[in-house]
Amino acid sequence: MQKLLKQTIYCLFVFICGVSSAQTHRFFYELKYKSDSTQNDYLKKLMVLDVNPTETKYYDNAFLEKDSINKKFNSQNTNWTDQIPVIRKKNSNKNTNFVMLQFQVYSYPTEDSISWNLTTETKKYQGFDIQKATTKFGGRKWTAWFTKDILFSEGPYKFRGLPGLIVLLYDDKNQFDFSFVKNQNLAETYDTSNFLEIRYGSKPIPVTEKIYLQKKIEYYNDPLYLIREGLRNGTTKSYDDNGVRYTNANDLIPKIKSEQEYILKHNNPIELNKAIRYSK
Repeated sequence: MQKLLKQTIYCLFVFICGVSSAQTHRFFYELKYKSDSTQNDYLKKLMVLDVNPTETKYYDNAFLEKDSINKKFNSQNTNWTDQIPVIRKKNSNKNTNFVMLQFQVYSYPTEDSISWNLTTETKKYQGFDIQKATTKFGGRKWTAWFTKDILFSEGPYKFRGLPGLIVLLYDDKNQFDFSFVKNQNLAETYDTSNFLEIRYGSKPIPVTEKIYLQKKIEYYNDPLYLIREGLRNGTTKSYDDNGVRYTNANDLIPKIKSEQEYILKHNNPIELNKAIRYSK
């Protein structure tokens, strides 16, 4: 009875807050994932889902931590993540994706409609009643558990469209696993414009997804092209890496091969059907 009362109060609170013109409902998820599908241990990140009055934002909690430090010390230190942040308008499947390549941030749009199969299977999670749903998305089979106790048709990354918040989400290969951890309700819509929409004064370059994938292939073919070109034409006198100084472009060939091997090994994106088939 006490848990039921607690959930009822929470749902009423969410409903009342939902009509506010300026508020962020923030949900934290622990993400366990494998950037290399053959690795035994999981990498872990804390991811953030901000449900705002007009849009939803998904990004790495490390962005929040850095933003807090920058505000405290009036600095502009940056960071990035290997998980793709996304923004979408309310009740929309159109996502804006943010990615970084060679210290340049790009953005590109995608249409990501997800068709769910609801089951009658239910269980409890953190005191919430949750229900199971399944789908195929991004070349993977997914299982989601959502709760009608939190009336937001949202979830981590691009997953949305269920009659309640997604609290658990995992693929059938156990390579990506999201678990709801906690939530916060902020009185004002949280401003991410300095670290997401505009990256510390530098606006992401808008491209198509196809162009971005082409740029990734170009980078793979010669990861140190800019440095090597500088050494060749004399605009760069030397390049230092881990205590080693390079002055000849050809001396960097072993490092190129090492970077290429790393890219090939860590080629397990959440949308598996978008994994690039690099030439070896």
